[in-house]
Amino acid sequence: MVDAFLVFAAIYLGGWLTAAWWFSGIQGPVPVPGRWRRDLRDGFFWPVWLLLFGLFWLIGLRRQAFEKELSGE
Repeated sequence: MVDAFLVFAAIYLGGWLTAAWWFSGIQGPVPVPGRWRRDLRDGFFWPVWLLLFGLFWLIGLRRQAFEKELSGE
């Protein structure tokens, strides 16, 4: 039980740090004070971003299938 929790915590922390690093590479038009704290906060929700990415990917696939069906190919 403890081992499973430690593995889950390690995976979650790795994803959090990766997402925070990824977000920190996105440059906005204007430097914003407190950006690093915001990137860390947004990185905390990386499972949500991952699910949203998958959802939008599936929506895109469905749209492409619908367009293909509509054109009669």
